[in-house]
Amino acid sequence: MESYKELKFEELFNKLKKDFPIKELVFGELLFGGVIPIVFVSFETPNDLNKNWKDFNGQITTDFVINFKEEYSRWNFYIFFLSKETIEKQLKYEIENNKFSSRKIVIENVKSFTEKEINLFISEHITNDNIQIGVENKQSLKFKKNTSLSKILDKLSLNKKSDNDLQDALDSIEKIYKNEI
Repeated sequence: MESYKELKFEELFNKLKKDFPIKELVFGELLFGGVIPIVFVSFETPNDLNKNWKDFNGQITTDFVINFKEEYSRWNFYIFFLSKETIEKQLKYEIENNKFSSRKIVIENVKSFTEKEINLFISEHITNDNIQIGVENKQSLKFKKNTSLSKILDKLSLNKKSDNDLQDALDSIEKIYKNEI
């Protein structure tokens, strides 16, 4: 894993827990091309998420992201809204497509909130190092030159800027294949 570390902001943590119905809250940063601030939050219920996500996002932007001086950090800030339950598609879409201040990701049916899970969320949604790319090298068939097409293309002058040459070639090809049917 890249360099993820949890951050402690006790005063902000306490303020947010007091102002919002939060079950769990973790601040962190990821060193990945620069410092990427990350917040993981779980509200008490999906209804609490629906009512509070915008205000929470604004508060986090004002009180947390301000601590990061680099432009890169301000433009690459993530909030993960985690829920043990399923979230309505409309709400999930609204949250994830909101352009204000951060990249927001809603993850449903979260069973646990451990360091291992956090690393999986980061891998899947930020670094994408969970993607495995395999290229299968298939044996290709030997290319066989089509003499009819070759004759037509040999007549075509690619140096000219004439559309007629290309049209004539296409007409000839069409004529050959119509005759074969």
